[in-house]
Amino acid sequence: MLALPGAALAALPDEAGDIKHGDDLVAACTALVEHDISDAGKLASKACSDFLGTMVKKAYDSTEPGMPTEFHRVGPEGDHTLCFRLPSKLKFTEFATLILNYRKSHPELDERPAFELGAWTLSVNFPCPK
Repeated sequence: MLALPGAALAALPDEAGDIKHGDDLVAACTALVEHDISDAGKLASKACSDFLGTMVKKAYDSTEPGMPTEFHRVGPEGDHTLCFRLPSKLKFTEFATLILNYRKSHPELDERPAFELGAWTLSVNFPCPK
């Protein structure tokens, strides 16, 4: 198990379906970014990659080519809309690193759905044009 500062200590996710909350995503993506080669770390790394891949695929599938992606009804009150424009290429390790960096200043997302941490990260790093 990895010790994550500020995050609840939990077992590493074995698969993408185990990633429910932001803290699960942080644990899995930490294993990926840190190249954890333990058996649990390998599973968590794959879980992170699978989760991020599914998230990006859903964004691409739900958005017209070249158009920004919007997630509506985000946040505890469901009152936020997040907008981002995915880059043409984004490696799993780059996305995971962006998530870990964003989470450092937003630990309140640990208990929110994992996709929200990913969506906030994308909206800050790849914002829609004004």
